[in-house]
Amino acid sequence: MEYRKLTIIFVLLFAVLVAHAQDLGVVVPDSTVDRLYNAGNWKQLINFVNKTVTDSTDSPALHFKVGYAYMLTGNYKAAISQFNRVLVKEPQNTTARLYNYYCNTYINNNSAAFYSASRLDQETLRGIKLSPYGLTDATLESGIKLPANNERDNGFFERAGIGARLFWRLQLDQSFIFFKQNIFRSGFIDYKNQVGRTDKQTEYYVRAKYSLAKNISLIGAYHYLHTSYRSNINQSNLGLFGVKYDTRYIDLQGDINWGKLIDKTLKQYDAKVDFYPLGNLNLYTMSRASILNLSGVHTFIYSQSVGFKVLDKTWLESAATFGNQDDYLDADGLYVYNSIDPTKFKCGESVFYQIGNHALLNLNYFYEKKTDIYRAVKYNQNSVTLGITWKF
Repeated sequence: MEYRKLTIIFVLLFAVLVAHAQDLGVVVPDSTVDRLYNAGNWKQLINFVNKTVTDSTDSPALHFKVGYAYMLTGNYKAAISQFNRVLVKEPQNTTARLYNYYCNTYINNNSAAFYSASRLDQETLRGIKLSPYGLTDATLESGIKLPANNERDNGFFERAGIGARLFWRLQLDQSFIFFKQNIFRSGFIDYKNQVGRTDKQTEYYVRAKYSLAKNISLIGAYHYLHTSYRSNINQSNLGLFGVKYDTRYIDLQGDINWGKLIDKTLKQYDAKVDFYPLGNLNLYTMSRASILNLSGVHTFIYSQSVGFKVLDKTWLESAATFGNQDDYLDADGLYVYNSIDPTKFKCGESVFYQIGNHALLNLNYFYEKKTDIYRAVKYNQNSVTLGITWKF
């Protein structure tokens, strides 16, 4: 009997000691976190939490402090993850939701940003001067294509775009595009009669993005093209539907494009992975694999981009696309590569420069390997595009 009593007492003492140790395990990290947080030692706070606090810890106060530290050190993706964990337990935490909004705007994720804004109270929205309706951005682009082919004149490209927020979860982007190039062909009529805008294309593009959840967006797009080549006129209609899913450091997107492009039936399937190893735009990669079905002929196309911040307010982005890009669709169907001569390979460099708080200037250079469809001659083409985007 005495043995049993001693056993019970031992078990109770052990349970008390374990509970006390667990309490200490929470108190010590919390007190250290508070000290580092109050002192503004953000990097030390992050390192301490990563080393001592398990992922199972579910303290909204701790997650908020770590999220704030990540935000001030520029790791916006990690900050968003921490603030989301706060909001699971405290959905009315206005500060966490506001910081979530700001962090998403810093990485140009408007869908998630406006989703967070939709949950803010009216007083906070008035304070940051944000409403459910309004313009988001405006873009102008102008480019020239310089082919090393004496039977191809220079090509000219123009685009004007406008983005709007129709309500918190729905954004609409529209673009008006114009392209023209003189195309010559030996032995086909005479050069004098071919002089002029022998190949020109007018386009209208619209894309809608709907925030289904804080990290899931639905994408729908429509692209109309009016193409005239000598005496031939064609009207093309293309559609896109896609889903985007955001995670802590990786964003995933899958989409399908379909429609009739001039005289060809088109279907294109895309899988895209965006990686932000630092949780911001200081370093990022964009990888995209596409299967293009053009009137029953399948083509695999792969695109890779790497961007990084080189100076204050200045970014560089290197890109390359491999595969036969005849009638290839890029950037959610915004750019349609249906020129007379198909591109077999493309690479280039882009420079982005932030002007003030609203304007972003970009200069793009691309080198292309192309094939003349009339003479089966390969040639090179250089393209330069200058653009500016104004964010409202």
